Amino acid sequence: MPRSQTNNTCLCNLLTQIKNLKALLGAFKASLTIPQANDSSIKRFVVESGVLIKELQCVREKTSPVKIGSIGITLGRSDSIAKFFAFSFTNQEKHGLAALGDSPFFGAGVYAIYYHGHGETAYQSLADTETPIYVGKADPKNPQAETVEEQGQALYCRLKEHAKNIRKTKLTLADFHYRAAPIQTGMQAAVEDFMIRLFRPIWNKEVKICYGIGKHGDDPKTRANKRSPWDTMHSGRAWAADTTADQSDRHEIENKITAHFHRHPPIANRDELFKLLSLG
Repeated sequence: MPRSQTNNTCLCNLLTQIKNLKALLGAFKASLTIPQANDSSIKRFVVESGVLIKELQCVREKTSPVKIGSIGITLGRSDSIAKFFAFSFTNQEKHGLAALGDSPFFGAGVYAIYYHGHGETAYQSLADTETPIYVGKADPKNPQAETVEEQGQALYCRLKEHAKNIRKTKLTLADFHYRAAPIQTGMQAAVEDFMIRLFRPIWNKEVKICYGIGKHGDDPKTRANKRSPWDTMHSGRAWAADTTADQSDRHEIENKITAHFHRHPPIANRDELFKLLSLG
């Protein structure tokens, strides 16, 4: 049998095995609880899976028609930096979003908005937890900024915009709190991405449930855009009211929120959050 045909047969077999393994890993991940440090089977899995990952990476790099290689110069893994930020970020106290106007501040970076009310039934699972309803970033006014003054009031202005949008709805602004932290210019995107993957906030577009608070307005007469799920849940913005069609109806959005919290229960408190960050 020609070598190329043998290689193709082996490759097809490997792809089948990888597909099966991916399915098994998905099922295991869905049922995984916090592992015990003295669990011998867990220790064995960690060691042997690490060896397999290295072998698979080696074969992948040799097989790829385009050279993959690795980054030779790095200041550290962005996730590691983001995790360090998350520890610091969540250790600070939350502030009322309604009182934001009385406390302007400098800085660009990452922020999180929390719902601690009881008026919106769909969000009850979030009340008084460490899981935010929305995570966002605010880029600096000066892309080379080295101080918060040079970064401008990016975080403050972004939060103020969200507060303005919430005030237009039947939501109670006093039910919302926030954390915000200036960070080194250039790191805000990596940190925001990590925070979204960590918390899976239901108002973020990446989670694909109740997105749209960050929209700045559409002209339905010229663009014919459908109303965002956020505007369907929380009517009040005039430009959204002019749109006649919803991307999803309220019942569908609420069902998605319920299913999401069933799969990803909100993080109850700081102790649970810090434990999760330590294991991640």
